[in-house]
Amino acid sequence: MKNLAKLSIAFSAFLISFATTAQIHTVCGADNPKSSDATATSARQKSEDAIKIGDLADQNGSLDEAIADYKAAILADPSNVDAHTKFIGAYAEKSYAFLTPKKVKPAKRKLTKEEQEAAQKKTQAKVKKEGEKNNNILLATYDNWLKKYPKQAMFYWGKARVMEMKDKDEDAKSLLNQALAIDPSCAPALASLSNMAATAGDVAAQREYAEKALSLDPKGSSDVFFNYALTYLSTDPAKFRQVVEERAAKYPKDLEFLLVLVAENASSLADQEAAYQKLYDIYGPKSANPSDDLTYTMIEAYNLYAKSDPAKALALAEQMQKDEADDLAKKAAAAKATETASKDKDKNKDKDAKKADPPKPLWESIADFQRSIAQAQSLIAQKKYTDAQALLAKNELKPKGDYDPLDSIHQGPYELAQAEAFAGAGDNQKAYDTVKTALLPQPDATLEAALDSYGAKLGKTAAQVDEDVWQSRESKAKAMTPFDLKQYVTDKQVKLADYRGQVVLVNFWFPG
Repeated sequence: MKNLAKLSIAFSAFLISFATTAQIHTVCGADNPKSSDATATSARQKSEDAIKIGDLADQNGSLDEAIADYKAAILADPSNVDAHTKFIGAYAEKSYAFLTPKKVKPAKRKLTKEEQEAAQKKTQAKVKKEGEKNNNILLATYDNWLKKYPKQAMFYWGKARVMEMKDKDEDAKSLLNQALAIDPSCAPALASLSNMAATAGDVAAQREYAEKALSLDPKGSSDVFFNYALTYLSTDPAKFRQVVEERAAKYPKDLEFLLVLVAENASSLADQEAAYQKLYDIYGPKSANPSDDLTYTMIEAYNLYAKSDPAKALALAEQMQKDEADDLAKKAAAAKATETASKDKDKNKDKDAKKADPPKPLWESIADFQRSIAQAQSLIAQKKYTDAQALLAKNELKPKGDYDPLDSIHQGPYELAQAEAFAGAGDNQKAYDTVKTALLPQPDATLEAALDSYGAKLGKTAAQVDEDVWQSRESKAKAMTPFDLKQYVTDKQVKLADYRGQVVLVNFWFPG
């Protein structure tokens, strides 16, 4: 679940970003400001070259230069969505440029909470002011282009994106419809309308616009495909799986998130396993589309097997360990190949020799962890309880924070083995405490049954065990930061205090 949450956050950011239609290259409109005599291919090449120069300027922190280059890219080829997206995005980035840390003298004293809040409000006000100024510059630029080239659909699209940034969605829709009136095949306008429908919760329109955009640009619109496919996720899971897998067979790029959803929403264990295998086949290290995020995906597959088939869990961990070792070996060989003999290198030999051993690779840790569970269970069967405890302690996973992949590993079987080893050695209280601690983050039927069993050995009833768990949860619970926010769907102001004493699921969603 932690992995899904991380992926969901990443996808949400992806969905609402300026790059929503960046892969669409369908020509929109007839006018071409500077390349009327050039071929479309030549115009596109000039535009792409200007974007590359702008990207370098942006990387070097020269936003004004980047803006000028992206503007040149638009004028070379107004149909280039990347050029418009980066031009608008650079102005948005400029609104925050003043936040770049500067060398300042250390404060003579620590600011009070009130002073910190006042400083924060002042910064927010400045960001808002800068944003309004830059949005007005963008609007003026697009208005000038529209006066000069009123038949160029992409200038309407660009202005619509700016209106969205100003929270003027109806004006944006009007501009997008004007773009389509000029050129019904303007895929970026259709994609934007689909995205706006998704934000508004209009599933029918979301699907209709995305489907039209895909028909115009089936290969380059993986982001638009998200809008299309997701309309089936809750209403027709079988159709969702079908369209995603058909797309993956043709255009696998950027579909990892949707394939994870296919796996997590599969109707049977066999279908889940098949979906995760497909993910590995498409995005594994030997595939044509190796993914840096595969580790998180395969951790979910590992967790699935850990609960139902320990042998498969170990086999997967060992396969990933081998892939990881191959990758590390390649990187080490590449690093060695680029080394040059130098005096500095010789001087650092002693320093390098004194460095601490590198941490154990991720999948080696997971494989050792899974292997230790099976070995501990064997030792427990032989009544070698102390040896089992030592083995499990040696291979305990120690995540270094919420974003450490090890934090996503399902540890239920490990915790049960620990408790069994403690109980076998005669320490039922430690077995009980081990399982209770494991249960605190979230419910688990297997752990609950084990806790009831150990509780009975200590003379506790099921009701007493349940109360014990809840008291422990409440003692470790932290108060949520109070908030007073506008509810997105109704525009009603909502305060956390209004729900005091109730069970509430809080889902913060930033729509754009």
